[in-house]
Amino acid sequence: MARYSQNRITTLLRESDNAPNTDVKGAKLEELVSYLFDRIPGVAFHAANTLDGVRAHELDVIFTNDQRSSDLYFLDFIIITECKNTANPIGSRDIRWFINKLQDRGVKVGVLISLSGITGEADGVSNAHSEIINALNRDGTKVLVIKREDIEGFRTTNELAELLKRKIMKLTIERTIE
Repeated sequence: MARYSQNRITTLLRESDNAPNTDVKGAKLEELVSYLFDRIPGVAFHAANTLDGVRAHELDVIFTNDQRSSDLYFLDFIIITECKNTANPIGSRDIRWFINKLQDRGVKVGVLISLSGITGEADGVSNAHSEIINALNRDGTKVLVIKREDIEGFRTTNELAELLKRKIMKLTIERTIE
């Protein structure tokens, strides 16, 4: 278990919030996500802003996950993250697009970092929440959502791992998005 620097988390969130344009805003959030995941034992940064072969999808930040030694042993070998720092919660269209990126690669679990959260109610019956539940029902694709308040509370890598465990259990068993 590694410790996070609260100063670094706060600085990167502030830099993302106050960035002069959306490209810099996204780059700062991706830097923060890379910092958070890359410190987890067994997880390693692979690439950022990667286009697929036909240049149809860009993946924000990708990690490898050595399940033999990882605190994220319950996730797949490939962890794809989508990073969003928008003024409003992310809607159904953006959730569907992220789900398509995962499905096109045969990846069953993805992590959406949306500082403003997603639209709809946690019971999964409306807006973006319903897209996540529908993907689970269709083919077992799981989207785990991390919000600003989650990130601000992280002190150790263990806390991130435990949050993801709780989220995957709530989604799979209770069919709700925490």
